[in-house]
Amino acid sequence: MSEFTLLDRLRQPEYTGENRCRPCTVVNLGIIAVAGVAVAVWSALAAAVVVAVGLVALALRGYVVPGTPRFAPRLVEPLPFDFGHTDPLRETDTLSDAGDDAAEADPQAVLESLVVAGVVQDDGEQLFLNDAFREAWIDRMATLRSADESAFLDRIEAASPADIEAQLHNDHVLLAGGRDVWLRPSVAIAETAAVETLAEWDLPAETRPLAAQPLRTFLRTCPVCGGPVSETTCRDCCGGSGSVHESPDQPVLACEDCGAAVAEL
Repeated sequence: MSEFTLLDRLRQPEYTGENRCRPCTVVNLGIIAVAGVAVAVWSALAAAVVVAVGLVALALRGYVVPGTPRFAPRLVEPLPFDFGHTDPLRETDTLSDAGDDAAEADPQAVLESLVVAGVVQDDGEQLFLNDAFREAWIDRMATLRSADESAFLDRIEAASPADIEAQLHNDHVLLAGGRDVWLRPSVAIAETAAVETLAEWDLPAETRPLAAQPLRTFLRTCPVCGGPVSETTCRDCCGGSGSVHESPDQPVLACEDCGAAVAEL
């Protein structure tokens, strides 16, 4: 593996550069300093190595301690300083946001298209997903989450409504093309599999990416691990799009096993 590739894999652009979270940086600098002092009692050289490694990790990844973006803003909130914090992750909630000219969906028109195609059915009281579509969709999600990185990203690119390059950055998928769009794995897997499955039904190609987002509200199976999903709030799972700290009571569908947020309600 080349040096460039190694550094590229270590970087987390969603938490560095203009996306860097200042509270995360401050908290991690404090942690690095405390660790350095603690190790210095034993060895000055080892302390220097600990601090150097910590600073490099902080520069490349945005934080050293896993989960920092979740707790750092709340931790520094009582301090009498304005860190100018905003959610560092420019995350979207759907594949159809990719590209400079992302299409605006007409929810009613999209729903009507799904009903006409037989993907969504109406029994007069409620809407439900066609069983054959659901089974095919679940199968495609399973093949996506077990695919190697190259195949996974190729399928996301093919499902995107725009000419983008899909990249995997730790726990998020970057759709690079015109403007950066970030997707959680649950969204990337569910919507890519939905677009692929919709191709087998009588639905216009331009409507498939737009339909993938509302279809996620019909999920009963987690795209990430295959576990059951149920209605909860951002406070009680790993979060919906955006910051859990900002909207803890947002209703979401989330996996009961891994906590992945599947859809906002």
